[in-house]
Amino acid sequence: MFDLERWQEIFETIRKNKLRTFLTGLSVASGIFILVILLGFGQGMQNGIANEFEQDAATSVWVWPGVTTKEYKGLNTGRRIQLRNENYAFASALLEDDIENKSPECS
Repeated sequence: MFDLERWQEIFETIRKNKLRTFLTGLSVASGIFILVILLGFGQGMQNGIANEFEQDAATSVWVWPGVTTKEYKGLNTGRRIQLRNENYAFASALLEDDIENKSPECS
């Protein structure tokens, strides 16, 4: 396993080809550096995305206004949906027994 001639040949080759040895070492070091940076970036992205999803409750319901996509009782498509406080009060009264926590939010 430890052959003196083999090690002498290795060090002799390194001494003869200094530029090639330096460039090889530089490329290996930069490759390892880039690998560490990319792995860190990937882990950071994974932690950030997981953190964003942890803030959302799994059993929450979100309602946004928008426009309609289907006709309803003779009304045209593309009507604007407007949510009012009365809608929240109606939904709260209707589902009072089924909802544990509720809160309106206007942004």
